Amino acid sequence: MKLWFRTLIRNSFFQVGFGILVIMVFGGIILKLFETGDITKGENPFWWAIVTMTTVGYGDFAPKSSAGRLFSVIVMFGGISLVSLLTATISSIFVAKKIREGKGLEKINVKDHVLLCGWNKNGRKIIKSIDHLSRGGLEIVLVNDLSEERVTLLKSRFRNLKLRFVSGDFTRENILEKASVREAKTVIIIPNETDTTLSSPDEKTIFATMTVKSMDPNIRVVAYLLDKENLTHIKRANVDEVVVSDDFGAYMLASHVVESGVPQTVANLLNERTESRFKRQEIPEEFIGRPYSVLFDHFRNKHGWVLVGVFSIEENLGINSILSADSSSLDAFIENKLKEGGISLQEEQKVSTVINPREEYLINDGEEAVVIS
Repeated sequence: MKLWFRTLIRNSFFQVGFGILVIMVFGGIILKLFETGDITKGENPFWWAIVTMTTVGYGDFAPKSSAGRLFSVIVMFGGISLVSLLTATISSIFVAKKIREGKGLEKINVKDHVLLCGWNKNGRKIIKSIDHLSRGGLEIVLVNDLSEERVTLLKSRFRNLKLRFVSGDFTRENILEKASVREAKTVIIIPNETDTTLSSPDEKTIFATMTVKSMDPNIRVVAYLLDKENLTHIKRANVDEVVVSDDFGAYMLASHVVESGVPQTVANLLNERTESRFKRQEIPEEFIGRPYSVLFDHFRNKHGWVLVGVFSIEENLGINSILSADSSSLDAFIENKLKEGGISLQEEQKVSTVINPREEYLINDGEEAVVIS
């Protein structure tokens, strides 16, 4: 209690507010002693004190005695000083908050945003693609150790996106809490190439994935790896999706040699700025249970799109829901062995794709289409 009281007394906002209250109360009392006219007839001296201090001066009452007028001058100057201090204190709070936000030191209160953890040469490209594909409709919170100047340049470059910034180590829970990780729609973790404390940037990516999943296993995490050998480790961290830097590189190089034209086509389909590219599309309800060929003709004839395939997002049953609730020694043994083998114990989302199925393939409820627009 004493600590709280000391903190309150040292607070500048409280000090200024208390000073205004004191002048208002004592100013009203003393003026009532000096004046015997309108004050004694029912006028409120405290009302006079507060409008005089704030320089409003409605003219409800004006002191007539010399002592009253002299005292009014003191109240005026004291009030102007304190009200100015109050305005400066409030302004400084907002300015300090804005400065802290610019430096990435303030907590970000957002929902359904994209959390981009880490930074490298691909960071700008990722933001650029999200900006174009979402048409500026997403909020992105950056969590890295970039300087304030570089973050400001990013914000000015992507004005359509609502870019926020949290400075710090994205493997720490308190930093992720500042970025409202529990409310995020998706967490993207990319190698932080500016960090030289680890032997491999992928180590921090794996560690960050484990941290996010330990905070809430239901948070969707998409991780980017530089080395395919770390794929097993990232899967043990229960990552939802993984992108490996060399997934398509070898294929694209080989295609340039033996299948010229294919890599150029793939590059155009994966470019967010080209008119014809891969696109996710909902399937109208009237096509559920109907053949794939009918849906193909519908997209082709109505929109000019080419239907490539369909996909569905399935909720997998977690092992935790199968094990008994009494935490027996047998259950504990099974759980430890599954964890050692990298098998998830939580419910996860799994994306199942069907590419170019036969014409008689029947569209299932819950499936969505992948088209070339």
